[in-house]
Order: sequence, then C-alpha cells, then structure tokens
Amino acid sequence: MTERQLITTASDTTIAATRIGDGPTVLLSGGLGMPSGVWQFTGIPNDLVKAGFSVITYSARGVTPSSAPPAPYSVPEMADDAAAVLNHFEVDDAILAGYSMGCYVTQALASAWPGHVRGVAMLAGLRSSAIGEIVNDMELGLLDRLGEIPEHVAIFEQLMTTLSPTTLSNDAAVRSWREILSSGDPVWSAPDGLKGQLSASRSWMLAKEPTDDRLAGITAPALVIAFENDLFFPPAGGREAASHLPNAEFHEIGGQAHGGVMLDPERRAAGLLVDFCSRLRTSP
Repeated sequence: MTERQLITTASDTTIAATRIGDGPTVLLSGGLGMPSGVWQFTGIPNDLVKAGFSVITYSARGVTPSSAPPAPYSVPEMADDAAAVLNHFEVDDAILAGYSMGCYVTQALASAWPGHVRGVAMLAGLRSSAIGEIVNDMELGLLDRLGEIPEHVAIFEQLMTTLSPTTLSNDAAVRSWREILSSGDPVWSAPDGLKGQLSASRSWMLAKEPTDDRLAGITAPALVIAFENDLFFPPAGGREAASHLPNAEFHEIGGQAHGGVMLDPERRAAGLLVDFCSRLRTSP
C-alpha cells in the first residue's frame, strides 16, 4: 500500500506525507531542511516495510513540497503538524522515530499526542552541543544581515558536520561531495521555511530542551542512537540524556558523524531501528 497526500492542518499549513506498507505504524520525522524523500537513502522505510510495518514520512513545514507559513516556527507547532499527519491517516497507535531536529519533534509529539505511543526512537538528535547552538546562531545572523545563507557557507557546514573524519581526510571524496551538495534541488518552499525551522531549533535549544522532566515523562520504550563523531549531538550528551528516559537503550555507532544514518555503509542505525520496532510489535 502506498498513499501520497497533501494534508491541511488546523493552522492552515499544508504538509506532504506518504504512507507505505501494511502493519503497525512507524512515523519518521526528518531533520532540519530534510525532504521526506531523503529517508530512502537510509534504507529505513523499505527495511521497516519488509519487517511488516506501515511507514509514514513527511516533509515538515517549510520544506518542499509542504507549505512555508511565516516565520518563526516552534517545535510544538511542528509536532502539531506531525499529529495532524497521524490523524489524517487515522493512526492512534504508533512508534515515533526522528532524526536530528526530528528528535525534537518526536519528543514534543510523545509528550502531547493523545494516541498510544508504542515506542520512541531518536537518531542523532538527543542533547545538542555548543557547536550546534553556535551554528544555529550563525545561520540566523546571516539570514538577518544578508537575507540568505551563502551557498559556500552552507556547503562547508554540511561537509564538516555530515561526513566522517575518514571521508573528510580524502580530498577526492570531499570534492565529490561538494559537487553533489552544489547540484541538489531546492529544499525550501520559501525563505520563511529556512528561517522558521532555524528559529524553532534555536528556541528549543535556548529552553535547554529536552529537560529532564520531559525525558522522564516519556515512559514508552525508547531507542537512542548516537554517532561517534557527531559534532551536533555528541554521544556523551546523548548517553546522559538517555539516562533520564525511564525505559531506554543507548547505542553508539563508531566511525560516523552526523550523517551516519545515511552514509554508514553498514547501515547499522537502520538495523538497530528495525530490530527495536520488531521487538515492540506485540507490546501492549
């Protein structure tokens, strides 16, 4: 089963969402500026479908082809959008999974959604670092001063944070990735999309989220995955935050940076997530 829908939320935002497969539902929330189609590069949606799950992916507000309401946005607003997607597909029982900023949305959704949260999975997005805060402030500052983030700045940031140290030390690989990142299709529906998501991220970090109380309130089984060389969400912070979740397992994946969920040739994050979801299939 494959369903592609344009969903209008209560705030009159249009969210593009896709559901594939049959079985218990897994909702995948992507990172900042991540179109839903990028999930396919992780192998996660197809692996979950093969394991007997229904998988919902969506492009968050501001990301094409969803609409971009005026900035600023907030993480709770983005979680409301995700809840609208679940409601549209008549889902009241789901595993919630997020990558990077999608973990913020997952945490807020787990705290507020009235449906049954069977489990929560957070990949490279639990407990942001000072580097993450500095980059976020830099990007918002550039938007305020220039009205845009210069392409060469955005590409440099992506290279330095997404690629593993081994890849970064390979000049040919770095040049190839620079070409790939320079030739991609536009991500944002409108300039407000970028500013809106950055402002949501900044407000979440300034509030010192996730707080220990929020984490303690997520009582469903939880999977936390961190990557050894992730500058935005280092393993030490993720491990400490995971200790406040009542029912969590923590895994650190070696050799990869923030883009490990997509670039790890062994697809270890995908394997861990599918195994986690499979163990929850028969949970109450």
